Amino acid sequence: MQRDLAVSTDWVWERIKEGEPLFFVELRHPGDADFAVQRVRGALRVNFDDARRHLQELPRDRLVVVCSAAPTDEPALELAAFLGDNGVRARALEGGVSGYLEAGLPAEEVKAARDMTRSRGE
Repeated sequence: MQRDLAVSTDWVWERIKEGEPLFFVELRHPGDADFAVQRVRGALRVNFDDARRHLQELPRDRLVVVCSAAPTDEPALELAAFLGDNGVRARALEGGVSGYLEAGLPAEEVKAARDMTRSRGE
Protein backbone atom coordinates (compact mmCIF):
# COMPACT_ATOMS: atom_id res chain seq x y z
CA MET A 1 0.00 0.00 0.00
CA GLN A 2 2.71 2.49 0.97
CA ARG A 3 4.67 1.90 -2.26
CA ASP A 4 2.03 3.84 -4.20
CA LEU A 5 3.20 6.90 -2.23
CA ALA A 6 6.69 6.67 -3.75
CA VAL A 7 7.74 9.19 -6.40
CA SER A 8 10.92 9.43 -8.45
CA THR A 9 13.37 12.30 -8.78
CA ASP A 10 12.15 12.74 -12.38
CA TRP A 11 8.60 13.14 -11.07
CA VAL A 12 9.79 15.80 -8.60
CA TRP A 13 11.76 17.60 -11.35
CA GLU A 14 8.63 17.76 -13.51
CA ARG A 15 6.61 19.30 -10.67
CA ILE A 16 9.35 21.88 -10.02
CA LYS A 17 9.54 22.77 -13.73
CA GLU A 18 5.74 23.17 -13.83
CA GLY A 19 5.98 25.60 -10.90
CA GLU A 20 4.06 23.42 -8.48
CA PRO A 21 4.83 24.59 -4.95
CA LEU A 22 6.29 21.64 -3.05
CA PHE A 23 7.20 21.43 0.61
CA PHE A 24 10.12 19.15 1.46
CA VAL A 25 10.68 17.29 4.71
CA GLU A 26 14.15 15.86 5.20
CA LEU A 27 13.56 12.95 7.54
CA ARG A 28 16.42 12.50 9.99
CA HIS A 29 16.87 9.83 12.65
CA PRO A 30 17.35 10.54 16.35
CA GLY A 31 20.91 10.01 17.45
CA ASP A 32 22.36 9.95 13.94
CA ALA A 33 25.42 12.11 13.44
CA ASP A 34 24.80 14.65 10.69
CA PHE A 35 27.83 14.95 8.44
CA ALA A 36 25.88 16.36 5.49
CA VAL A 37 27.59 19.01 3.42
CA GLN A 38 24.46 19.66 1.36
CA ARG A 39 20.77 19.41 2.15
CA VAL A 40 17.44 19.61 0.37
CA ARG A 41 16.91 23.31 -0.27
CA GLY A 42 14.35 24.82 2.08
CA ALA A 43 13.49 21.49 3.68
CA LEU A 44 12.20 21.08 7.19
CA ARG A 45 14.71 18.74 8.85
CA VAL A 46 12.99 16.61 11.49
CA ASN A 47 12.86 13.12 12.90
CA PHE A 48 9.64 11.09 12.81
CA ASP A 49 8.52 12.07 16.31
CA ASP A 50 9.09 15.78 15.63
CA ALA A 51 7.11 15.52 12.40
CA ARG A 52 4.20 14.04 14.35
CA ARG A 53 4.43 16.74 17.03
CA HIS A 54 4.42 19.50 14.42
CA LEU A 55 1.77 17.96 12.19
CA GLN A 56 -0.52 21.00 12.40
CA GLU A 57 2.30 23.25 11.14
CA LEU A 58 2.73 21.33 7.88
CA PRO A 59 1.12 22.96 4.85
CA ARG A 60 -2.23 21.70 3.62
CA ASP A 61 -2.13 23.81 0.45
CA ARG A 62 0.80 22.04 -1.22
CA LEU A 63 2.27 18.61 -1.64
CA VAL A 64 4.75 17.47 1.00
CA VAL A 65 7.65 15.39 -0.33
CA VAL A 66 9.42 13.33 2.34
CA CYS A 67 13.10 12.55 1.71
CA SER A 68 14.68 10.08 4.12
CA ALA A 69 18.32 10.16 5.18
CA ALA A 70 18.10 6.40 5.84
CA PRO A 71 19.58 3.88 3.40
CA THR A 72 16.06 2.60 2.58
CA ASP A 73 12.85 4.38 1.63
CA GLU A 74 10.74 2.71 4.33
CA PRO A 75 10.91 5.55 6.92
CA ALA A 76 9.85 8.11 4.29
CA LEU A 77 7.02 5.87 3.11
CA GLU A 78 5.86 5.40 6.69
CA LEU A 79 5.87 9.15 7.35
CA ALA A 80 4.12 9.92 4.04
CA ALA A 81 1.39 7.39 4.95
CA PHE A 82 1.04 8.90 8.44
CA LEU A 83 0.77 12.41 6.97
CA GLY A 84 -1.82 11.24 4.43
CA ASP A 85 -3.87 9.63 7.19
CA ASN A 86 -3.85 13.01 8.93
CA GLY A 87 -4.96 15.22 6.06
CA VAL A 88 -1.62 16.18 4.52
CA ARG A 89 -1.01 15.36 0.85
CA ALA A 90 2.37 13.60 0.96
CA ARG A 91 4.68 11.45 -1.11
CA ALA A 92 8.01 9.76 -0.37
CA LEU A 93 10.98 10.33 -2.64
CA GLU A 94 12.60 7.12 -3.90
CA GLY A 95 16.29 7.15 -3.08
CA GLY A 96 15.84 9.66 -0.28
CA VAL A 97 18.18 12.55 0.34
CA SER A 98 21.10 10.93 -1.48
CA GLY A 99 18.92 10.30 -4.56
CA TYR A 100 17.70 13.89 -4.40
CA LEU A 101 21.25 15.25 -4.33
CA GLU A 102 22.52 12.83 -7.00
CA ALA A 103 19.71 13.94 -9.32
CA GLY A 104 20.88 17.55 -9.04
CA LEU A 105 17.65 18.78 -7.51
CA PRO A 106 17.88 22.18 -5.74
CA ALA A 107 20.17 21.92 -2.73
CA GLU A 108 21.86 24.24 -0.30
CA GLU A 109 25.14 24.04 1.52
CA VAL A 110 25.05 23.22 5.22
CA LYS A 111 26.69 26.21 6.90
CA ALA A 112 28.29 24.22 9.73
CA ALA A 113 29.90 21.83 7.23
CA ARG A 114 31.20 24.75 5.15
CA ASP A 115 32.68 26.40 8.23
CA MET A 116 34.31 23.15 9.35
CA THR A 117 35.83 22.59 5.90
CA ARG A 118 37.22 26.11 5.86
CA SER A 119 38.77 25.80 9.31
CA ARG A 120 40.47 22.51 8.38
CA GLY A 121 41.88 24.11 5.23
CA GLU A 122 43.48 27.02 7.09
